[in-house]
Amino acid sequence: MFQNLISRYGSRLRDFWYEAQKKAKKTVRDNGLQGWNYVAVWRDFKPIYIPADIWPFYLEHVTSEWFTRRSQSGAGNRNRPIHGSVTTHTGGSVPFAAHVERMVRLIKMKYIVKLICC
Repeated sequence: MFQNLISRYGSRLRDFWYEAQKKAKKTVRDNGLQGWNYVAVWRDFKPIYIPADIWPFYLEHVTSEWFTRRSQSGAGNRNRPIHGSVTTHTGGSVPFAAHVERMVRLIKMKYIVKLICC
């Protein structure tokens, strides 16, 4: 059931559930409980705007093997170095090391063209 909702409504629904999870974890932290990042600890702190019959489906989804495998894969991809640095939230920008390489190649090309043409 939960998988169908995610595939149908995409990122907005994912963001909604992520915020709900963050609020549950924050409530646990504010109450001074240890292990706030574990589902077993924050499962009892359901946000008030989520119906009681829906919350267990979300918890089942988050603790499923499929979700765990996909989450670990995504975390690994985000922490993978590309062009000499870990790219996080670059929004399409070019890492500095790659930009330097491109600029050096461009300057060399202009210099070679100038030598040939003039």
